[in-house]
Amino acid sequence: MTTTLPAPAHAAWRQGWTAFLLTSLARVVLGALAVLLAVSVLPVVIGWQSSVVLSGSMAPTLTVGDVAVVRPVAVAVVEPGQVLLVDDPDSPGELRLHRLVSVQPAGLQLKGDANAAADGSLVAPSAVHGVVTLGLPLVGQPAVWLAQGQVLPLAGTGLGLLALLALAVAHRRPEDDPPAAPPIATGRRRRPAVRGLRRGAVLASAVLVAVAVPGAGAAFSDTTASPALTFPVAAHWTCPDVVAADRATHYYRLQERSGTIAGNSGTTGAAGNATYGGTATSQPGGPNCGAGETRAVTLDGSSGYLWTTQAVANPQSFTTQLWFNTRTSRGGKLIGFGNGTNGDRSGSYDRHVYMTNAGQLVFGLYNGTIYTVTSPRTYNDGAWHLMTASFSAGSGMRLYVDGALVASGWAPAAEAITGYWRIGFDNLNTWPATPTSEFFGGSLAHVSIYDRVLSANDVREAWEITR
Repeated sequence: MTTTLPAPAHAAWRQGWTAFLLTSLARVVLGALAVLLAVSVLPVVIGWQSSVVLSGSMAPTLTVGDVAVVRPVAVAVVEPGQVLLVDDPDSPGELRLHRLVSVQPAGLQLKGDANAAADGSLVAPSAVHGVVTLGLPLVGQPAVWLAQGQVLPLAGTGLGLLALLALAVAHRRPEDDPPAAPPIATGRRRRPAVRGLRRGAVLASAVLVAVAVPGAGAAFSDTTASPALTFPVAAHWTCPDVVAADRATHYYRLQERSGTIAGNSGTTGAAGNATYGGTATSQPGGPNCGAGETRAVTLDGSSGYLWTTQAVANPQSFTTQLWFNTRTSRGGKLIGFGNGTNGDRSGSYDRHVYMTNAGQLVFGLYNGTIYTVTSPRTYNDGAWHLMTASFSAGSGMRLYVDGALVASGWAPAAEAITGYWRIGFDNLNTWPATPTSEFFGGSLAHVSIYDRVLSANDVREAWEITR
């Protein structure tokens, strides 16, 4: 008579619903951990960095144990508000991960979100590793315990991973069981469950190591009261760098040594190139805007100017900015907006800044009524000055010279026309205190135009970069 023995109790449990649910859950958790680890480690393959947060100075944005994925970025395009990974200026060989709050002439000003004050030391632009693109919560916690020498939490994590791996292979279907061993055996068979647990131990160790490795040498400091230090500005921290960081739509460096085209390196690209009209020559002697950026265009005051051919539809929020130096005692239009095509004089014109014969600057808008603001002092002194004019319905009219606000006022809107930005000349008929000539007599350099209002801090930094 043949008798079938009942399956052992543990085998029956492994084939039941409870084991199935536990195994499914364990595999989901392990899969999620694997994805998080891959996201934190694989960016290194393409030249990015992964940093483990070891202090609370960036809470609640990033907390202890989070992994920050850092994308390399050109320092010229970093913006206030971004979280940067930089070489720690106070602790050589270490890193700092704080938010950029401002760009100073001597370097970058950073601050931890949880800190009451900005960092005491500025960061050189050359010390920037990149900008934080992604934060992974608590993935790097084992690295924190490792750095702090906390053995028990590390051991607990390892045991937890082993438990998850054991549960991941707990459920078995009846057909997965091997055939019964013959009554007489010449040796002991290694059971599949034992092999699974041993493999699990190896995988758990690998996961634990993978979690800990990204944090090596990647902590950031949370100091708030370090003495202020002065760092030399990197050679590439120039006027073009500042303009690129502020995202100008049109940017004319006016550094060309020949030809009649002024290249546009703003976001509109070559479509916004400007054309020289009349007598306009580029020569040394411009503002100190960095290595290779010290030339300027000299306009003769009677025929020299620049015009653009890219039409702009009714800009109601804008900023214009340029460096100027007078060569004559009279004024002329520095920059403006009009509907004149190519070199033609505009019939509709406003959003302009012009210099009076006395040397004052006038910023004007037209909306059925003329609105102007005027600088109190004069600037026809043969020195380089930075002019910035901005307008929006919310902020009003603002005129800055050399980084400081010199005049402000209100206007409901600018004239609703489609036109072109024009530099050094255009119509000024009927405007107050118009100069003898509408052509500006002097030198211009680094003309930039924005489709938004620059902040007072942005304007000040554009001036201070040349100090």
